[in-house]
Formats: sequence, structure tokens, C-alpha cells
Amino acid sequence: MSIPVSDDQWIEGDPDTVWATLGADAKHERILRAAWRLFNAQGLETPMPMVAAAAGAGVGSLYRQFPSKHDLLAALVTRRLGQIEQVTEAAMRQPGTRWQALTDMLWTIVERQRGDEILGEAWSLVAEQADVAQATERTQSAIDRLLDAAREEGFVRADVDTLDIRLVFTATRAVGRVSPDAWKRMLELLIDGLAARPGV
Repeated sequence: MSIPVSDDQWIEGDPDTVWATLGADAKHERILRAAWRLFNAQGLETPMPMVAAAAGAGVGSLYRQFPSKHDLLAALVTRRLGQIEQVTEAAMRQPGTRWQALTDMLWTIVERQRGDEILGEAWSLVAEQADVAQATERTQSAIDRLLDAAREEGFVRADVDTLDIRLVFTATRAVGRVSPDAWKRMLELLIDGLAARPGV
């Protein structure tokens, strides 16, 4: 089941709009979208001038938005963490058991982010930056609340924590290198591993 959220888009409006006609926020979003696609296609070593070209911007315009690649990566990771937090909070509000909410959250996030080859690498590079650290704390707190609620209902193993959920995301991204659709089977197996076993 996919959880509806208010905004899972990188950018609103026409991506072909001329750079000079965009407002500041739209320019910011245009760069994020272009950077994420380029980094996923070519790796994090992709130079900033290539990001600028992909966004239809000048190099100076790019650096006015993001003074360094580190800042750009931090913005990308913060965006993805915010989306995970948003989906998790939406899951908490849906009817039904918290186990169903947890599994719906996992299916929604994994399906949307299975092509994010560079998320884990980018996150490790910028984890200490203030914005990323704050986003990480908020996201982990949201996941903790959902796990605690599911655990109280007796559905989740007592030893499961947010690291395990991060491992789920990492494993389902990585398995795409074996087979493009293998993430579905991997997620089923990992969800089964999160479940409490009566009498165990």
C-alpha cells in the first residue's frame, strides 16, 4: 500500500523553463533535481559545472545557491530525510494497526527511493553538517515513535531500532544491482525479519 503525502516532487512547474525567468526557490529546486539525477547516473565525483549545465544554470548561479558540493549534498540528503519523515508521520495517522502502518511506510519509501544509488554514500559524507544532523534526528524520532507503537501492539521484535530500518533501505537499494525487481522480494524478507514471533 502506498501512503499518500502532500508533496513528493523535487520541483513543481515546467523543468524546461528558462533559468533567468525562475524565482529563487524554483532555481534552488531545479538544481536539486538536476544534481540528484546526475549524481545517481554518474556518481558523486561529478563536477559542479556539469550540475550547473544539467540545471540550465551558469556555474556562478550554482555557487550562489550552494557554495560547495558539500552544501549541495547536504541539501539533497536533508530533502530525502524530510520525505522519509513525512511518509512516516502520514503512516502514524492512518487507520489500522501500527504494524500495517510500519509496513506501508516501508513499501512507500523503498518503492520511491530504490533508484537512489548515492543516498547512503552522500549521507555518510555530510552526516555531521548541522542541517543533516537535525533532519536525521527528526526522521529517526518519527520512526522510533512508529516502531514503539507497533511494538506495544506486539507486532515488532523487541530489538528492532532505527538502524534496522536504515538497513532495510540500504539493502533494498543495493539488491537492484542483482535484479531490477529483486527489491520487492528483499523487502518482503526483511519485513518478515522485523516481525515479532510469539513465544520466541
